[in-house]
Amino acid sequence: MAKGAAHPGALSPAGRGLCLQAQSGQAIVIIALMLTVLIGMVAIAIDGSRAYAVRRDLQAAIDAAALAAADKLQQTGSYVSAEQAATAIFGSNLRLYNAPACSGYGTPGASAWTVTCTYSDGTVLTDVARVAGAQGSRFTISATRTLQLQFGRVLTNGATPTLGATGNGEVNNQRLTPAVGALNQSGCGGAAGSAISINGAGTLGVTGDIVSNGGVSVAGGSLAVAGDLFARCQSTVAGSVSNLCYPSGATTPCTYPDVAGATRSGFRLADPGYAAPSVTGGSQGIGSSNVVLLPGVYASLPILNGAHCWFLSGGVYDFLAGTQDTTDFVSNELKPPDEPDASNNQVASNQFWDSNGVGCAGAFQVTKLTGPRDLPFGIWSFVITSVRTDTYNGVSYTRESAPSMCRSVNLNNHFDDVQVAISNVPGATSYNIYAAPPPAGCGGPFGLATNVPVTGSVTNTNTNPCPLTTGAGCTLGNEQVTLSSQLASPFAPNAAAAPGTTGAYPPDPERAPLAAGLLNQNPARGTGAAGDRANENNCKSVGDAYITCPGPITPGAVELYYPAGGCLSASNTSDTYVFSGYQYNWISVYEPAANACSNSIGASGNSAYIGLVYAPSASVAVTSPYVSEAAGTGGIIAASFTFTGTLPSFKYNAQFAPVPPAARLIS
Repeated sequence: MAKGAAHPGALSPAGRGLCLQAQSGQAIVIIALMLTVLIGMVAIAIDGSRAYAVRRDLQAAIDAAALAAADKLQQTGSYVSAEQAATAIFGSNLRLYNAPACSGYGTPGASAWTVTCTYSDGTVLTDVARVAGAQGSRFTISATRTLQLQFGRVLTNGATPTLGATGNGEVNNQRLTPAVGALNQSGCGGAAGSAISINGAGTLGVTGDIVSNGGVSVAGGSLAVAGDLFARCQSTVAGSVSNLCYPSGATTPCTYPDVAGATRSGFRLADPGYAAPSVTGGSQGIGSSNVVLLPGVYASLPILNGAHCWFLSGGVYDFLAGTQDTTDFVSNELKPPDEPDASNNQVASNQFWDSNGVGCAGAFQVTKLTGPRDLPFGIWSFVITSVRTDTYNGVSYTRESAPSMCRSVNLNNHFDDVQVAISNVPGATSYNIYAAPPPAGCGGPFGLATNVPVTGSVTNTNTNPCPLTTGAGCTLGNEQVTLSSQLASPFAPNAAAAPGTTGAYPPDPERAPLAAGLLNQNPARGTGAAGDRANENNCKSVGDAYITCPGPITPGAVELYYPAGGCLSASNTSDTYVFSGYQYNWISVYEPAANACSNSIGASGNSAYIGLVYAPSASVAVTSPYVSEAAGTGGIIAASFTFTGTLPSFKYNAQFAPVPPAARLIS
C-alpha cells in the first residue's frame, strides 16, 4: 500500500463524525441512567437516615413511656395515672404537643386494659396494662408513625412507609423483693447441700416469692407458696411442694385478682447491698431492772433468761456481741391497759404484754368517790390510751396507743366524782383518759378529759402480782387520778378537736385477731390522724404531724444491728415482737456482709420482725411456728436457711419492706 494511502477499512472524516455523534448519544443515555441510580441511592441514603433517626426517636419515646407508666404506678398505685403518664411522656419526647384522642384510661382486671391514642399527625400509641400477680405489673407500649419521604417519594410512587416500635415496663416483681431469699449457691454447680432446707412438720406457708440461688430441699413437712418459687438450678423441687394463688393463698385454679404461682429456674438474686444503719446513743447495757431499754451500743452479750418483759425505745441497737434470749419478751409495741375484746366492754383473753407468760399487761379501774363538785348524774364511761414520746434526729415524736376496753361508773349522788386507777404498761410515760358523758355509754363518743403522767419507777423485778391498780407488789407500778373539774360542764366530746386537746376523740380501736386464740391486731393505716397512732401503721412528718402513710417517720421504730461477731439467738421459750420504719428503710434486723454467723430464730408464741431481716452472709435456722405472727413482714434475706420443727408461715407485705427496685424495661 502506497505511503499516505487510506486504509481500506478506515472511515472517511464524514463517517467518523457520524460515529462520534452516535457514541455521544449513548453516553447521554448511560449518564442519565447512572444519574437515576445515583439520585435513587442518595434518596435512599437521605430518607434511610431519616427513617433510622425517626425509628430511634420513636423507640426512645416508647421506652420512656413504658418506664414512666411503671414508675407512676409504683408511686401512686393508680393504673389510670400510669397510663396518662405514659401518654404525656411519649408526646413530649416526640414533640406532639396537641392532645391525642384516646380510647379511655382504666384499670386491668382478669384481662389486660388497652388504651389507644391517636395524634393529629397520624401517630398511634397503644398501651396494654396487665396485672401479673407476684410478678408485679407490666405495661406493653407500642406505636406506629408514618415517614414522610423527601427524595424517595418518586421511587415509591408516593407511598409513605410506617415505622413501629415496642417496649415493656415492669414494676413490683416480687422476685426482686422476696418473702424468703437465699443468696448461697449450695446445691447448684456441683456444690453440695441446699441453700434452703426444709425438714419439719406441717407446712411452711409463704405468701410472696421464694428465691434461692442454690438448691431447695423438702425432706420433711411440705412447702406451699402463694407466689413463685425460684430455684435457680431446679426446674422442679422434689417433695411436697405446691404453688398456690397469689395473694389469697387459695388452691388453683385461681380467680381474679388471684394469679397462679409457678416453680421457675434460672434466676439469680443479687445481694441488695443495703447500707448499715447509723448508730446514735452511747454505751448501754442491761444492768438494771428498768423495763425500758435505750438505743445505743451494747458491748456485752445481753443474756435474757429471767422471764422478764423489756420495752425498746425507738432507735438503733448495736449488739456487738449479739443477743441471747431464752425466756424473755422484747418489744417496742405500745399497748393500752386492758386491751378489749370485740364487744369493747370485756378484757381480751390474750393480752399482748402477757406474751410468753411475763405478766406485764396493764389494767385500770374506775370508781366513784365524794369530791368537791357535782357532776352530771348518770352512767359515765371511760377508755384509756398509753402515751409516750420517742426521739429521732433530735425531734420528739408522740405515740398514742389504741384505746382500752370501756369501763363505766354510775354517778347518782351529789358530789360524786370519779377516780381512775391504772396498773402501768411497759413503755407508757403517761395515759390519756377519754370520757363519754351520760347517756352515751360505751358506744361513745368519747372525748379527752385529762392526761395522767407516770410518776414512779417502772421495773420488771417482780411482775407476778401484776396487774395491780392500787397498792405495792407489782414493780411496774400504778397511777391514780381524781376526775372532777375535768368532767364539769361544758365538757363534751368534740370531733373537730385536734388529737391531744380537750374533747378530742380517741384513736381508732384495735382490730380483731387474725385467728382465734391470737392477739388483737393494731389499727390499720388511716388518713392523717386516723388509724394507728402508735406502732407500725403510724406515719408522721419530720415535724411530728400525723400524715397519711407512706411518710418519712415511723415513731418508735427500731433496727437491731449485729456487726461481725454478733449473732441473733432466740429460743423457743422466748418472744421478740419488733417493728422497724421508714427512717430505717424498714430493715428490722441488719447484719453486714462481714457477718457469717449462725442465727437461730425461735419463738414461744408471739414473735414478729416487722420489716426486712437482712443477713446476706449468715445462715438462719427457724425453729418455731410462731416467729412471724404479724399480719405482714418485709421478708427475710440470708445466705441460707434451715426450717425445722413445726413449720411457720411468712406473709410478705410491701408496706413493711425496703424501698423496692425502680421500674425497669424488660424484653
